[in-house]
Amino acid sequence: MKELKVRIRTLTPLWTGGADGKVDRVHETGILGSLRWWYEAIVRGLGGCACDPTQHKHELSGERLRQYEHSRQKGKDWWAALDEAGICDACKVFGATGWRRRFRLEIVEAQTTLVWRPADQMLNVRPPGRTRGWYLPPGSAGTLTLKFTGDPKVLSLMAALLLFLEKWGNLGAKPQLGYGVFTIENRDETLEWARGNGDDKPGWEWKILGDREVDENLPDLRRFGFFKFRFETTQPGWWTQVPGLNRVSLQIQPIVSQYQIVPVSPVLKNEWRFNQWNRKWGDDREIFGTLRPDRIRSKVTVSWAYRDNGMWKVRGWAWLSSLKWADKVWDILKNGHVWQTVLNVHGRIDTCMPTSCQDVLKVLEEPR
Repeated sequence: MKELKVRIRTLTPLWTGGADGKVDRVHETGILGSLRWWYEAIVRGLGGCACDPTQHKHELSGERLRQYEHSRQKGKDWWAALDEAGICDACKVFGATGWRRRFRLEIVEAQTTLVWRPADQMLNVRPPGRTRGWYLPPGSAGTLTLKFTGDPKVLSLMAALLLFLEKWGNLGAKPQLGYGVFTIENRDETLEWARGNGDDKPGWEWKILGDREVDENLPDLRRFGFFKFRFETTQPGWWTQVPGLNRVSLQIQPIVSQYQIVPVSPVLKNEWRFNQWNRKWGDDREIFGTLRPDRIRSKVTVSWAYRDNGMWKVRGWAWLSSLKWADKVWDILKNGHVWQTVLNVHGRIDTCMPTSCQDVLKVLEEPR
């Protein structure tokens, strides 16, 4: 058993849940859920097998268990034996009935605080024309260390996964509200684990695993688009000129002063959904989510604005699961003029949209 520590600093609030829906501390379960979700999307994007964990199809029991034990007796390692037993690539690492997760995760050295108090107080960002708006819980900000203990091969995989999430993804829940963006502080050590350095750190090489068709019901990086908007401004209170934020400026001011973050996600999503989306194209709830009549989670996420290396940044991603609307949604999200008009700043939008296993591989291998 080896140990990997990844020290992260939050760039936007981190939300991992808690008792009665309130944040009391950073919970490992909230981190694990997001790690598995992203890992499954990557595996599918590379043409590999990642089952729907809610279906419990890949239990290691009965004939599968007998095949696994037979392969082990023949000298196969656990990874190859699980392959022959028909266990998917995600369950190999994160576990399934009859097969425990291949690593243990602990949150250590956590120095985080709530972005505002009390813990049950919501920040209501209500853009013009909205009667209810978006309700944002406080979330945590600061630094913490993710301590992984387990098989060296899997620890290298976790390092590679976190390096990808640092660039494009998120940790924890509520990414649709802009939460979970982070940076890795011990980058060199994490890179060493991902790239490999002898037997103790075998490294992890992303590779194309197969040629499976896309299942539109499950996240697959071949149906994702990533975007990042960068801007500079000489106006320290630029956000007070953003419609929807000006009405809660007194609540936001201490957040901006202490953490250098601004909750722009509701304002941008409001513009995309109610002003840019043409209803004749189809039901906007499929893309942007709804609570009624049945809950549909938003397939478009966008972060808060955060200050990083002297520049303001906003980033996000969209799961373009329905090819019927993909081009229209993507045209809206990558429109730099809309970004600049809504935020009242001058900036640049960068985008990335892998559509094949080879494209996914390039995205995974790109440096930050």
